[in-house]
Amino acid sequence: MEKTALFSETLKGSSRTYFFDLRQANNGKPYLSVVESRKNQEGEYERARLLIFSDDFEKFSEVLNKAITHQPGASA
Repeated sequence: MEKTALFSETLKGSSRTYFFDLRQANNGKPYLSVVESRKNQEGEYERARLLIFSDDFEKFSEVLNKAITHQPGASA
């Protein structure tokens, strides 16, 4: 069964493309799917997917923001 898409955006980086899709699961709860796509040395595309469920959105966002602000050269 096709999941209901609530939001979708693509981010093109220098060597990777990221796909952000907010979808609605069968139980009605939203989840975020983040897919990274990149070409390998043979020219084939490789994909990796991460699912973040709505129960964890706030905690995930907090940890992601901490990680971003702790990178070298980041302004606090």
